[in-house]
Amino acid sequence: SDERVMMFDGLRSMLRRRDFILLLVIFFVGLGLFNGVSTWIEDIIRPRGFTISQAGLLGGLMLIGGILGAVAMPLLSDKLRRRKPFILLALAGLLPGLLGMTFAANYGLLLLSGFLLGFFLLSAGPIGFQYAAEVTHPAPEGTSNTLLIVMGQVSGIAFIFAMDALKLRATGAMTAPLLGLAGLTAVCLLLATRLRESPIWKPGT
Repeated sequence: SDERVMMFDGLRSMLRRRDFILLLVIFFVGLGLFNGVSTWIEDIIRPRGFTISQAGLLGGLMLIGGILGAVAMPLLSDKLRRRKPFILLALAGLLPGLLGMTFAANYGLLLLSGFLLGFFLLSAGPIGFQYAAEVTHPAPEGTSNTLLIVMGQVSGIAFIFAMDALKLRATGAMTAPLLGLAGLTAVCLLLATRLRESPIWKPGT
């Protein structure tokens, strides 16, 4: 059918666009990180003496931060007619949160880290989807979004298993996998500097 032809043509043209490929890599790491940290949140903080109920509150705060970020940041992005600076800000902003989750021994600092991680990590999602639709235009928006989500599903499963495999067996500490995630985020931040601004946001549009 015409629709399927359009979809496959769209897919081919998308995978030839450098900005979209870079975004796929960033989504692969970002969604994998979110799934991995959410799944193992209790195991991440238990070796530092925190309880299950404290882990529950931390997870809740991470989600609240995420919801606030996913509402506020895309609004700002639309208002300022820019996508790239917000993708960079999200990746840079989640790093202190991730490092706080890795090392914080103080519960207040841990909660702040969880909130920051959620805020910046989840705010990147809607902006990334919008950016993908804009840089792959006129390919169908559904196709670009589906590809990004599939990348996240694959990385989510991969990161959950990898984090479990890399934790310190003696103490259960997840410092090594978390530092690995911080390293991958830093790589994504470098890749994001290579993104071009969305072609749709031009002066006078």
